[in-house]
Amino acid sequence: MKDPATTKCTLIPLSYQQKKTKDMIGMRTKAPKSNEGKLVNGKETLRLRSKGAATVQEVQNEFEEQATRKVDDLLESYMGIRDLELATTIVEAGKDKKNPDDFAEALDSVLGDFAFPDVFLFDVWGVIGDVKNGRN
Repeated sequence: MKDPATTKCTLIPLSYQQKKTKDMIGMRTKAPKSNEGKLVNGKETLRLRSKGAATVQEVQNEFEEQATRKVDDLLESYMGIRDLELATTIVEAGKDKKNPDDFAEALDSVLGDFAFPDVFLFDVWGVIGDVKNGRN
């Protein structure tokens, strides 16, 4: 390689050792625990949202489950669709609201694209209130 001629091509052979697959597999190590110190009761679910990050949520309690079923029935009667995920989102938006106006604002902030009619919102508000108060 000392002073190569400029008109000649010089080939430099390259060689490498091909690793065997078994050499590329490392020993198992202790997996990091992401929830150390947190009691896991098995009643959580992963909720993927179209906007925003995925969240881990508690499984619905009896109130939320019953309200979700009734809101799903209202969705079917008003719009001809059955969508438990949409019904769950509607119930979550209204479960802690004190009046229909707050509920409507919360629902618009979460699901404003749907532009639900006022009659539907009042019926949903009534269903959530009935389930909260134990009226079926």
